[in-house]
Formats: sequence, C-alpha cells, structure tokens
Amino acid sequence: MSIDLRDPLYRINLNYLKKEAYSGSGDGLRFMLKKGNAAEGEGDVLELWVWPEPLSFEKTAEDKRSKKEFSFDQEGLDAAVEMLMGMLSD
Repeated sequence: MSIDLRDPLYRINLNYLKKEAYSGSGDGLRFMLKKGNAAEGEGDVLELWVWPEPLSFEKTAEDKRSKKEFSFDQEGLDAAVEMLMGMLSD
C-alpha cells in the first residue's frame, strides 16, 4: 500500500468515525473502520473489518470477512491502524 495511515497527512480522526465509516483497500485487501456497539451496552467500540478484494463488504460472504474490536479512543484507533498497516504490508 502506498499510503501509510500513520502519516499525519492521512491520519484518521475519531470525530469522523463517530459519524461515518472509513474504508479503503490495498494489496488485495479491503478494510473498513467504523463505530460499533460494545456487548451488553458497555459503550462504543472501534471495529476493524477486513476482507479480500474485489467485492464490496455487502457482496462478500460472511465467512470471508473478519472483525476485530478496539476501544473507541485514540489508543484503540492507533492499535487498529497498526494492525491494519501490518496486514497491508505482508
């Protein structure tokens, strides 16, 4: 992937994720970061979804998509971006 989401120029903002999902693709992998609800009403979580190209999230079979949850704060966002960048550089 030519864009590094850790670079300040491309940094994802939590305020954006409060209202909209952020998605993209690179190296044969599609991804989406979005706000989700924690189990049992414990507040919000940050969901990182990944799936193989070429299909959209909705058109990809559920067993091909995977989700990882992080805390919905800057620390959780940083961890999600690091995990994602590791997947895209493999």
